[in-house]
Amino acid sequence: MDILLILTYTAICYCVFKVFKVPVNKWTVPTAFLGGVFLIGALLLIMNYNHPYSDSAQKAVITSGLSPLIKGEVIQVTDKVNVPMKKGELIYRIDPTAFLARRDALKASLVSAEHDVLGLQASLDAADAQIKQQRAIRDKAFKDSQRFSCSGLSKENCPYAERDITTAQQNLKAEDEKLNQLTSNKQQINEQLNSQIGGVNAKVVNLQAQLKEAQFNLDNTVVRAPTDGYVTQLLVKPGQIATPFAMTPLVVFVSDSQRKNIIASFRQNASMRLEPGNEAEIVFTAIPGEVFKGKVVQVMPAIADGAYRPSGVMQSISVDPKQNGIHVEISLDNPPAGLVEGIAAQVAVYSEHFHHVAIIRRVLLRMTSWLHYLYFDH
Repeated sequence: MDILLILTYTAICYCVFKVFKVPVNKWTVPTAFLGGVFLIGALLLIMNYNHPYSDSAQKAVITSGLSPLIKGEVIQVTDKVNVPMKKGELIYRIDPTAFLARRDALKASLVSAEHDVLGLQASLDAADAQIKQQRAIRDKAFKDSQRFSCSGLSKENCPYAERDITTAQQNLKAEDEKLNQLTSNKQQINEQLNSQIGGVNAKVVNLQAQLKEAQFNLDNTVVRAPTDGYVTQLLVKPGQIATPFAMTPLVVFVSDSQRKNIIASFRQNASMRLEPGNEAEIVFTAIPGEVFKGKVVQVMPAIADGAYRPSGVMQSISVDPKQNGIHVEISLDNPPAGLVEGIAAQVAVYSEHFHHVAIIRRVLLRMTSWLHYLYFDH
C-alpha cells in the first residue's frame, strides 16, 4: 500500500521536474522529499482512520450440536452428510419399543382411572340410597325402642318384658352403627371424588402428566433437522447407545440462517468510524480477482479478551489494541454460490468522512484480491 503511493508520488515528481524543468539542487530535492512524506503520511492516516481495513476476517459459521433427549439404541441413521436438508428431516432414530410400551401402559391406566371416577360417582349415588334406606330403618328402630321403654310408667305397670326392652335397645344401637358406617363410606367416596386439580381427579391428572411425558420421550426417539441446513459431522452409527449428554453431541448441524455473514476484526483505533449501515467491500483468498459488496450489520459491543472470569487468583489486565480487535459483523449483498464455510477474507469499511480518500482504499483492496492469484506451495 505505502509502496504504491511512494512510487506514484515519485512518478509525479519526476514528471514535474522534467516538464517544468525544475532544477535539481539542495533545495528542490529535499522539498519534494519532505512534501512526499507529509502528503503520503496524511493520506495514509486519513484513509486508515476513516476507511478501516482488516485482513483478519472470516465467513462465520455457527454450528449446533444435536444430542438426544432420551437414552436408547440407535437403529437408523441418515446418509445425508454435507447435503442440504429440510427442517424436520430425519437424522437418526432411537429404538422406540420401550417408549411405546410405556405410553400404551399409561393409556390403559388412564382409561381405567377415568372409569374408576365414573364408578366412584355411581358408588356415591348408591351410598346416598343406602343411607336413606338405613335412616328409615334406624328411625323405625328408634320408635320401637321408645315404645318398649315404657317411658313415664313404672316397671310394674310396663306391659313389655325386660327382654323385649333390651332387644329393642340393642336393635337401635346396631342400626345406628350401620348408619354411621354408611355415612363414613360416603365421606371416603366424597374425598376421593373431591381430590381434584383444575376440576379433574388427581389420579387422572397424574396419569395424564405421565402420559404426556411418555409421548414426549417417544417423539424424541427421532432426532430431526431443527431448521434448513446440513449435517457436517455424523458421529453416530446403528447399534450405538445414544445418551442425552450435551457436552458430547452426536451430530454437528449447520443452519442456513447462520451461514450468511462475515466477521472481521478491526484495530481499536478505527472504532469511531465503524457504524451499522456503513458500506463494506469484501475479497476472499479463495476467490481471487473478485470484490463483493456488503454492509456493516453490527459492531460487537464487547471484546472477548476483556471478559473476566472468577478464579482463585487476582485478575490481571491484558489490553493490546493491535491484537484485541473490535469484531464487526458484515452481511454480503450477493454471496457467491458454493462459498466454503469459514474461509478467510479481507474487508474494507467506508465511512462518510473524507469519502474522496476512499478511492485509494478501493484500489488497494482490489490489488489485494489480484495478489491472491499468486501463491507458492513449498
